[in-house]
Amino acid sequence: MKRHLVLPAVAAATAGLLLTSCSGGDSEPDDDIARAQTSAPPEGDELDDAEAEADTDVPDDGIDRPEIKLPDDMTKEFEDVDTDDPDELAVLADQERFVAALNVSITRGEAIEALDFYAKGEGYITALELVADFRDDGYSIGGDFRYLNRSVSLGGDGTATSTYCSDFADSYSLEIESGEKYPEGDQSFFYVFAHKVNGSGVWQVAAWSATSETDECV
Repeated sequence: MKRHLVLPAVAAATAGLLLTSCSGGDSEPDDDIARAQTSAPPEGDELDDAEAEADTDVPDDGIDRPEIKLPDDMTKEFEDVDTDDPDELAVLADQERFVAALNVSITRGEAIEALDFYAKGEGYITALELVADFRDDGYSIGGDFRYLNRSVSLGGDGTATSTYCSDFADSYSLEIESGEKYPEGDQSFFYVFAHKVNGSGVWQVAAWSATSETDECV
């Protein structure tokens, strides 16, 4: 069975639910979801490889962040957003980091340190579910991933919403056992992220959804 980059549970979520969940209490992953969490931290050369920095143009804000290394067969291109607001730029930068952490976790079959750093509550649990489903079905991902029509809006009390349209036409799911690649196709998904800034200044993803066939991604 080919594994896609969107969970049915994620696709069924709504933006309204995302926004309300941003102010709610944190949820903890149950024992089943915990199967995708990182076990012991890597050491030595493994640490250098796991935490080598992903290619990104986001500015250094002084926060001590776990670094992310994209696999050799994966590239990411995030469309610029016309804003010079420092908070909006920070939200967009952490959106990029969350997405990179999620995709690297899928390729490794377990959550890397950065995933927990950039997500919380339901946002983290949903990400763990996606990682676990790919691994349990024997799939990974690769190719070129593009993120278009991005937007960001700031709310009150340290909340924000960001969106993008996915372009996975040049990406694929990889069946690990056979090595066979399955192109993702031309269908675009509209992603909505609810962010909550933490005490360290990181705009964590508190919840997220993906829907297809929306006017935003025509």
